Amino acid sequence: MIEAVCFDLGDTLIAEETVNHDSSGQAITAKVLDGAFEVLRKLTTTGYKIGLIANDDNAASVRNIITSTGLKRYFDAMAISGELGIEKPDREIFEVALKDLGVEAENTVMVGNRIDTDIVGANRLRMTSVWFKWNDRYPASIDTVEQKPDFIIQSLPQLLDILNLS
Repeated sequence: MIEAVCFDLGDTLIAEETVNHDSSGQAITAKVLDGAFEVLRKLTTTGYKIGLIANDDNAASVRNIITSTGLKRYFDAMAISGELGIEKPDREIFEVALKDLGVEAENTVMVGNRIDTDIVGANRLRMTSVWFKWNDRYPASIDTVEQKPDFIIQSLPQLLDILNLS
């Protein structure tokens, strides 16, 4: 039974090309993707735990973005590579989030835009993997079983269909 949903940040909840930086180069905000708040609200109101698993050397930038956009209130756990010193697809970054959420990997969905980090990492732990394929920013070839997502969506609200919440 699915108890939790984890999300990547860039090109999953926010559009990477919209990230705004301050004069020192620190990311301060970005545009939230269409449907993100709708999906996060529905997950929250139906009792799912929500995690963020993000690769970014600058954890302060991630925290700035999620705070300024209003996304922060939805997360029960956050695993940011810049704070942990480990990156997806390393299983440890996923395990940190799962431990903080208090859920088992097989009861968790991972939603991300990258095959090489989000999908491979989730599949290694037997999480349900959902590839959010809405642009062509990253390589999209699926050459091995480990790279094959359980589901592919092109808009975030399609996640609700997968979870039977629509």
